[in-house]
Order: sequence, then structure tokens, then C-alpha cells
Amino acid sequence: MPKIPTFTAKGRPTAETGSIQSNIKLDPRSSIAASILPVVNEVANYAIKKRDNEEKLIAKKTVLELKAESDKIIESQKDNISEEESINNWKNTFTPLIKQKTSSIKNRRIKKLVEQSIDLENSESIYHLKQNSFKAYEKESVKTYNDDINADIAKFKTETNPVLKDKYKNQLYIKAELFNEEHMLGSNDLKKRKEAIDSVLLLTDADSFIGTPDAVNKIKELDKSVNGVKFLSDENFNNSIYNSYVQKIESIAVKGDPNSDYEEAERLLNELENTERYTGSKTISGKREKAFATLKQKILTESIGHDTFVRKIEQGNKFYTYQTEQKKLLEGTFFNAFDASFNKGVNKERALESGNEYESRIDLYVQSNPDATYSEQQQYARQLRLDLVDKYDEVQIEQITAFNLEENKFNVIRETSAIIQARKDYIADPKAKNILITMSRLNGYVDEKGNPEPIKFYNDYIEILKSRQEG
Repeated sequence: MPKIPTFTAKGRPTAETGSIQSNIKLDPRSSIAASILPVVNEVANYAIKKRDNEEKLIAKKTVLELKAESDKIIESQKDNISEEESINNWKNTFTPLIKQKTSSIKNRRIKKLVEQSIDLENSESIYHLKQNSFKAYEKESVKTYNDDINADIAKFKTETNPVLKDKYKNQLYIKAELFNEEHMLGSNDLKKRKEAIDSVLLLTDADSFIGTPDAVNKIKELDKSVNGVKFLSDENFNNSIYNSYVQKIESIAVKGDPNSDYEEAERLLNELENTERYTGSKTISGKREKAFATLKQKILTESIGHDTFVRKIEQGNKFYTYQTEQKKLLEGTFFNAFDASFNKGVNKERALESGNEYESRIDLYVQSNPDATYSEQQQYARQLRLDLVDKYDEVQIEQITAFNLEENKFNVIRETSAIIQARKDYIADPKAKNILITMSRLNGYVDEKGNPEPIKFYNDYIEILKSRQEG
């Protein structure tokens, strides 16, 4: 048989994997890898971008939270005129917040992003602090200047000594110069400031003349002496003079005020109507003509009824005092805390009920009789007191209902027999004291002259009592 050739290995066995050695290189562009590689790269790039964006978002959110806290601190320092102090206050408060926030961030990349962003924000924050401090300084400086100027103007206004008035005026000029120099505002600003001072002083003096003799000529001469047209226009001058006159007129012409002086108000109206500047420019001109006409009509109309109105007010005050005293007398008739015979509970209740009815009837009388004279008011109040004494003295408190003219015209419930007996007593002696007389007067049963009509009252009242008995 043919013999099969065999191979005998001459090398030593190793652990290396056998392989075929080849110099053939794989081109990814010409194989299956060509389609896989771009996908792999895209996935890797997306993952990196996603991570970066997430970290940026977290960092941005943290920065916004810190910026909100920074803004609060900046706002708290907006009125601090000291730049250095406001910045230090901000740093001392904000720096610990930054450290606290960043110390809790574990991701180094996020932490770095936050720190970089905060550094940029801090520069902006310091800028705002400086800006706010400057604005606060300017605001406070202007306020202090204005307060100082107004204080000197007030001194000038009340001063009558010409020497001292000149002194205050010079002081005002000096303060304007110092303010202008401190803020480096220039010569034009200083000129306007001094003109403003001259305007105020001129108008202040002019205002002080209003209400004094020959005020119109005094204002003219003053205006001319300082050559007011150089720093104060006709419109501004006339408007200020008009307002000063109106203020004076309205202060002394208050309808109903006993201290009002409408005669002086009318005099000032006529004076104002003829007021003009030394240049010939009339105060009552332009839009002020209509306003003046309205004011004049108002003052003239009010002056007609003012005296009557004042008298009414005075009468009302007098009557209030009088009727209050009458009420006290009425209540004192039934109750006295220091008298054992008049300090019982029933006495106090009777005093209270009679006092309440007295007040109700007085109020109704005043409303119904607005033109009543003081004498008529006194007569009514006095008679009312006497009638209520009769009413509440004759009956037990349990027999008296609350006073209500609309719902209960007859406000006393009596036994029919008592009423009948009162009628018999009246017929026997019409001039004697009788409850029918009192009740007829209280409930409006009087003739044209105000005399009570007891029988007429009895006839109506007895029918009511009968109907109540039947009910």
C-alpha cells in the first residue's frame, strides 16, 4: 500500500497563538468599518458635548443664584454715600456666600466655571456699587444744599432789618458758589443758581407786601429796584404774584368760619385785578383771567350768605348747650345718686328712658324747623322737658314704650278707665294739670297757635285702646 507522508515538528511548543503573517492593510474607507467609524465618533462627540452643556447649565444656575444674592446686597447699599464702605459691606457679606456655595460643588469643572463667572460678575457688581454710591452722594448733597438754602430764605422772609437781609442774601450766594465748585458744575450753572436765589428773594418780599397798604406800588418799586426782568420772566412773576394773592384771599374767606373776613377778601380781589409789573405786564392775563373770574364769583356769592350762615352755626352751638342742660334737668328730676328717695333702679331707668325720648324729639324738631329762631328753640326745649316730666312721672316705667314717632304715635299704654277719668278731670277744670294735656302736646295734637287739644287726642286714643283690648 502506498505510504502516507508524515510531518515531524522540529520546533518547541509555545503559548503563542498561531497567526498568519500578512502585509495586507485594511482601509476603513473600503470596508465595513467605513460605515461604522463615523457613527462611533459621533456618539463619542455627542456624549462629550452633552456633559459639557450639563455642567455649564448647572454652573449657570449656581451663578444666577449667587448673583441674586449679590443684587440684594447692592440694593441695600444704594443710599450709602461712602463708596469704600459700600464695597466693603458687599464683600464682607457676599464672599462667605460664594465660599459656602462652591464648597458644596464636587465636580471640579463645574466649580471652575462658577468661580470664573463670579469673577466677571464681581467686577460688574463693584461698578454698580460705585455708581450707586455716587448717585446717593449727589442726592444727599442736593438735599442738604436745598435744606440749607430754604433755611436762609426763611430767615430772610421774616427779617425786617435791611442789614441782616443783605447778610442772608450774601450767605445764599456763598453757599451756591461752594456747591457749584464742589460738584464742578461750571459758570453757567452758578449764574442760574444766583438768578434762582434772586427770583425767590424778590417773590418772597413781594409776598410779604400783600395785605399791607399800597401793596401794588410796593411790589412795583421792589421789582424795579432789583431789575427783576433780568432773572425772572413776566409769566413766572405774574403767576407767582397771582398765586400769593389767591392763597391770601382763600385763607381769610372760609364760609362758615366766624374768623373769616370777606370784606378784606373783596378788597384784595380788586387789588389783584389792578396789579401789574413795572414793565406794564398785567398779572390778570392769559389763563389766569378765567381762573380769576371764577374766584371772584365764588367769593362774592359766599359773602352774601356768610353772615347768616355764621349766625346759624353760632345759634346751633348755643342751642346745643341749652338743650343739653334741659336734658340734664329732666333726668335729674327722676334720678339722683345721692338722694335715697331718687337713687333706686326704677328711678335710673325712668331717667334713661325720658332722656332718650328727649334727644329723639329734639333731633326731629331741629330737622323739621331749620329756620326756627333761638327763642323758639329755647321755648320748645323747655316745654318738651316739662311735658316729659309729666309723662314719666304719671305712669310706671313698664307702661311706657320706646319713642318712635313712625311706628308708635301714641307711646303710652294706659288703662281705659284712667284715660276716661283724665277726660272727666279735664272737663271739670281745663286749666288744672292733666296727663291728657301733656300727651296731646307730645303727639302733635295742637291748634294753629300751638295750644293743646286734649279732647281731640282723647277721641283718637280711646279708639286705639279699645282696638288693643279687642285684639
